[in-house]
Amino acid sequence: MRFAKEELKEYPVSEVCKVLGVSKSNYYKERKRTEKEEKEEEKAVVQSFAENHGRYGRIRIRKELQRKGIEISEYRISNILRKNGLKAKCGRRRKWRKEKKDAPQYLEENLIKKKFEVVQPNYLWCSDITELRCHGTKVYVCGIIDVATRRIVGWSIAKTQTQKLVQDAFRMAVGRNPKRPENAVYHSDRGCQYTAKKTKELVESHGFRKSMSRPGKPNDNQPIESFWRTLECEMDDIRSLRFEEAARTIVNFIEMYYNADRLHSGINYMSPNDFFSL
Repeated sequence: MRFAKEELKEYPVSEVCKVLGVSKSNYYKERKRTEKEEKEEEKAVVQSFAENHGRYGRIRIRKELQRKGIEISEYRISNILRKNGLKAKCGRRRKWRKEKKDAPQYLEENLIKKKFEVVQPNYLWCSDITELRCHGTKVYVCGIIDVATRRIVGWSIAKTQTQKLVQDAFRMAVGRNPKRPENAVYHSDRGCQYTAKKTKELVESHGFRKSMSRPGKPNDNQPIESFWRTLECEMDDIRSLRFEEAARTIVNFIEMYYNADRLHSGINYMSPNDFFSL
C-alpha cells in the first residue's frame, strides 16, 4: 500500500484498485491503516532520536527499533529525520594529544600490533588521556576500555594530567574487575604518565603485561581513540559548565549512557554492559 500511495498517487483510485486487485472500500481502509502506521513509525523514530539526545543516526535507530519489535528501513528513517530537520551528531577527527616525555622512562614494546580481535573480557585494556574544555579551565579524562566488551572499565577526571590521573583510573578498573585472565595486557601510548616508574609498578603488581604504541601512532590504540571521538562529540556543551558540573556530566555519559545503553557496532549493536553479561 505504501508503494501504491507514493508511486500511483497520480492515477485515479479506480485504476489503482484495478491494478492492485482490491475493492475501493478495502483500498481506503488499507490506506487509512497505512497512514496510521506511518505516523506511528515517525513518532518512534523521532522519539528514539530524542531519547538518545541526537546521538543516533539511521543505523542505530533502526537497530534500537528492531529490538522493540518495530521493523523499518534505513531509507524510511532517513526520510523521517530529514522531514523533521533532525541530524545526528557526528564524530570528528581528534586532535592528537602530544605525548610528554619526561625522564626516567620505562618503555615497553607494542605487544598487540593493532590486533584488536579479542573475545575474552578483561584480557586487553587500552588506556589514554583526552583533554576537554569547560568554563575557566581544562578537563583531563583518563579512560580504560576493555576491548572485548567495549566497556569503559576505569576512568578518572582532573584539572591536570598527572601520573595520579592514570593510576586512579587503573585502580578503579582492577577494583571493578577482580576476575581477570592470566597474562592480561594493558596498552597505552608513551606519555610520561604511562612511562612513570610508579605506573609501571602498579600495572605489573596486578599481573598485567605492559604494552605501548609506537611514537606518534594513535591508531595503535584505536579502541580508546574511537571512544574519545564519541565522548568529545557529546561534550561540546560542557564548555559553559564549571569543572565540578562538567565532571559529573562526563561521568554520567560514561556510566549511564555509553556503558549501559549505547548500541555499539563492534559488538553486534548491543550495549557494552549487555554484551559483557552474555
